[in-house]
Amino acid sequence: MWLATHPHESPALKMDQSTLDYIANTLDIKYKVTDNVEARKTYIAKMILTNTGDVPLTGKGKWAIYFCHIRMLEPQTLPDADQICMKNYGVKFCHVNGCLFTLEPLKSFKTLNKDESLEITFTAEYYSVARSDLMPNWYITCKDLIPTIIQSTQGEELGYILPFDTPESWKRHRWDEYDPFTPEVRYEKNNVEDLGKAGCLVTPTPYRLTLISDGTLDLSKQPWCIVASQDVMQEAEFLLEKSASVKLDLQTNKILKPDQNHAISLKIGPVTENGEESNKSAGMDAYELTVKLEEKVIEVIGSSARGVFYGVQTLISLLERCEVPHVHIVDFPRYSYRGMHLDVSRNFHKKESVLKLLEVMAMYKMNKFHFHLTDDEGWRLEIPGLEELTSVGSRRGHDLEEKTCILPMLGSGPNFDTSGSGYYSVEDYKEILRFAKRRHIEVIPEIDMPGHSHAAIKAMQARYYKFQEANDTESAKEYLLTDFHDTSSLSTSVQMYSENSMNPGLESTYNFVKKIVKELKEMHDDIEPLKIFHFGGDEVPYKAWKKSAACEKLIDTGEVESFDKLMEYFVKRLAEVVAKQGLSLGAWQDGLIHSGTTPVERTAFPSEEVLAYAWQNVWESGLAGFAYKLANAGYKVVMSQATHLYFDHPYEPDPEEIGLYWATRYIDTRKTFNFMPDNIFANADVKLTGKVLSREDVKKCNEGNDVLIEKQNVIGMQGQLWSELVRTSDALHSMIHPRLQALAERAWHKAPWEEVADVDKRKEDQTADWTKFSNSLGYRELHRLDKMGVTYHIPPPGARIEGDKLSVTSAYPGLPLCYSTDNGTTWQDVKDSVKVDPGVTVHIVCKSTDRSRSSRRVTLTVPAANSSL
Repeated sequence: MWLATHPHESPALKMDQSTLDYIANTLDIKYKVTDNVEARKTYIAKMILTNTGDVPLTGKGKWAIYFCHIRMLEPQTLPDADQICMKNYGVKFCHVNGCLFTLEPLKSFKTLNKDESLEITFTAEYYSVARSDLMPNWYITCKDLIPTIIQSTQGEELGYILPFDTPESWKRHRWDEYDPFTPEVRYEKNNVEDLGKAGCLVTPTPYRLTLISDGTLDLSKQPWCIVASQDVMQEAEFLLEKSASVKLDLQTNKILKPDQNHAISLKIGPVTENGEESNKSAGMDAYELTVKLEEKVIEVIGSSARGVFYGVQTLISLLERCEVPHVHIVDFPRYSYRGMHLDVSRNFHKKESVLKLLEVMAMYKMNKFHFHLTDDEGWRLEIPGLEELTSVGSRRGHDLEEKTCILPMLGSGPNFDTSGSGYYSVEDYKEILRFAKRRHIEVIPEIDMPGHSHAAIKAMQARYYKFQEANDTESAKEYLLTDFHDTSSLSTSVQMYSENSMNPGLESTYNFVKKIVKELKEMHDDIEPLKIFHFGGDEVPYKAWKKSAACEKLIDTGEVESFDKLMEYFVKRLAEVVAKQGLSLGAWQDGLIHSGTTPVERTAFPSEEVLAYAWQNVWESGLAGFAYKLANAGYKVVMSQATHLYFDHPYEPDPEEIGLYWATRYIDTRKTFNFMPDNIFANADVKLTGKVLSREDVKKCNEGNDVLIEKQNVIGMQGQLWSELVRTSDALHSMIHPRLQALAERAWHKAPWEEVADVDKRKEDQTADWTKFSNSLGYRELHRLDKMGVTYHIPPPGARIEGDKLSVTSAYPGLPLCYSTDNGTTWQDVKDSVKVDPGVTVHIVCKSTDRSRSSRRVTLTVPAANSSL
């Protein structure tokens, strides 16, 4: 501590490392949202700085506190001025880039002595209604000293953020109809019938499952063998590996002997329905599973090895208790594309987390892994020959010039030991590819460009400086992505980033594209050939090119018609590179609709297929119908709608739930389950305010948009996890599961209620189907995830008190429910309804199936005996 080493020296005279460290450990910071409602486009908040140490904090020493804030501070002034002086408090705010800001003292800063506080009231853009809007790891610096994290802001608990405990703090604006769910509201939302068992035998629901009798085959009493030919040996080995609780042996007989029993037969062949090969099930994913009770044989026939694999996954699900019911299943998927997207750029997630996600995807017959490897906040894949992409672009730390690393965005702090830093080596990536291939999952890498490219831009600038120092100007410029003399690159993106867009007028930009596509293709070649290159293309701040001499030259020479066509020029040139490598092209929808409402002509792209990922469907925006426009224009559309399939949104409208909420206030598992991809506007439910959309509102949402004509061009569905707020492996899996299981159900199985026109009847049928599905989650599927160590989200319970009886519900019947009347010291299981004493505060939680984890705690106070309530 400073006092221990400098007992007589005034701290105002010297700020050394020990002083800085001491201040970082004793400066208490609190953050409070006070009002989102008063103003239309800003909210009011305050920071409270309290000195709990013995060293005074003075305005001398040129210290600065760095912190990440996803909303622009003082938006009427700061974006233009780069800094705003708050003279009343003796401090100024400065915007560095992206979400990174500083708080610095002015000369008028009043010294904070021990136990003194400074309360700074300020405004910020839009609103903030959740703890997870704020970031951890604020840090303090001073001149050339080593930056130090302020202890009070460290850690995932985000304890420095004061509660959102008033409507003004938890509502986004005066029109917001959302409030945090009370236990009573949640009780009604959860109120589905508890069936006492899984609602269906298999998840996702098979096309046709016939329960022949009540009999079962018990595989635990004596050894069974797997009989498989060489072309499905991998699937046989997978079954053997995943059935450790069953005595199985592997044989390579090509034909099952007539008298052979206690055998599981795996083979490729025609999949039949009612004795005839079905045209519907002729796809490569189809399988037929037959349990022959008397013969003691289980037979899995697949249209391909992939079909056999899906049959094996169904069998593994049926084998949970070593007893297989007497069933006959004919099954094939609704869609050929059943995907999950994972962003590892905003926060890096280790290979082990990715492999675990792939394992669960395979369990539920999902077959596309959209791997978002790059963005403004990080480049996560080693590229041979461009080592700066990882030596600089994969690391976040305190280098304001960004020559050795990029800025510490999203609360990653000044050091390299957080989720802000990390990358996959070529061998890591190949291991992921091999793991995915064994599970028949296609990996679709995304290299986001031309926007969302800050990490790549800074890495290539670092490469430029390195070669310039070696007097090799030609090599220095080879992969440069920006023009150093172009001040328009300082235009900011939606995420407040400058220098985040590759320059389409530089030939070196296309050298970079060629290099990346070539290296990616080579990584895939000896494992599973690359089929789709996804270039992102979303949220490009076009103003970033407004003053580029290179872009002006393209327009002056007539190569590009106008400034508005620069994005289209970039995409077409990129598409040519991709097509020459024999690859299909993938893009977010705004990468293919650059101005107005008309997609780029499909014929402009030479690739055989171009996949459009339709995500923009905030109902009031009028963009939801673009999914149909793209399909009708010849693009292969993947339904990725943000209102139902963005798993970075919270499960509830509660300040304590993690998640962004720009598309909708919350997305619970039931909302994903209810999604109808074949009828996009049938999903229109509420406005951003929470107000229910009328039929007239829905009609207005679709004004001017096409109806879906080319239905065959909608090829599938995909869930998305963006990771701005997701810093740990546990949080990653919690945000994904069990929404992924609901996504898998919809992507594999089309529910009959999706075709019901009558809204009331459809809702009734949806509820009946959800009852079965939620019981399957609670009684079977979540138990399977627990055995794998997957930390799925546990929803808080609903509860109500009637008289002296406490009743509790779970969103997924079958999960353990527990209550405490002594503030959590002891817990008891809820048995139907529980008698409680007047005046007692009851604490209630829902637990994981293995009871190792609990939901957020819910509290209810029993009315006093003389209460009229």
